[in-house]
Amino acid sequence: MSAVAFHKGFLTKDGAAAAFVSACIIGLCGSFWWLLAYLVFPAIAFAATLMDISKKEEKGLQEGKKGERSALNILGVGLAPAVISLANFADSAFGGGDASDLLACAFISAVAVSVADTISSEIGVLDGKVWMITTMKRTEPGINGGISRLGLASSTVMSFAYALIGWILIFGEIDALFLIPAVCGIIGNLLDSIVGAVLENKGIISKYGNNFITALAGGIVGYLLYFLIS
Repeated sequence: MSAVAFHKGFLTKDGAAAAFVSACIIGLCGSFWWLLAYLVFPAIAFAATLMDISKKEEKGLQEGKKGERSALNILGVGLAPAVISLANFADSAFGGGDASDLLACAFISAVAVSVADTISSEIGVLDGKVWMITTMKRTEPGINGGISRLGLASSTVMSFAYALIGWILIFGEIDALFLIPAVCGIIGNLLDSIVGAVLENKGIISKYGNNFITALAGGIVGYLLYFLIS
């Protein structure tokens, strides 16, 4: 799949390598179902990337040259799920698997953040009316910290949709607890915008570091909420 994505121009060469390694870690340290749930994300991301790609290119708002992702892009969104997968392996090997459900919820929550953020970015830039999240003053599409009605609405819908799909794939059932990663996805997406406005625009952190931190934060919140509610 990484090779096909590279051949189709969705990934750069190093991006394909990073995608392969992160997917291997998730599949081996999580499970086949964790891997399948994770792979739903790039399918959604590539579909959103191709939406009105010519319009994005015309305004210079596309990722890369034609929407392709590099290794840094992949690590930004794939490192947090990989870290949680490694924690799951450690729990299975040394902790008896007592935290498996908690970590599964954390995993879905982390990916939901990346899904929401990607959708918000790729679709939100098509909305001409954008506000800076920290000041609520009008700003230009594509700027770090910018939010729009279209971006927020589409990312909210996809956060719920992905959380439900991921929950069914990993837990094998429909449960109201899927709302935990859904809410984490929405919160993580807003946190990404805040970090972007406060730190990324000042050069203190890169967009990839922002993606990793907010996805991991979403995973941690998902873990804690599942622990408190279940």
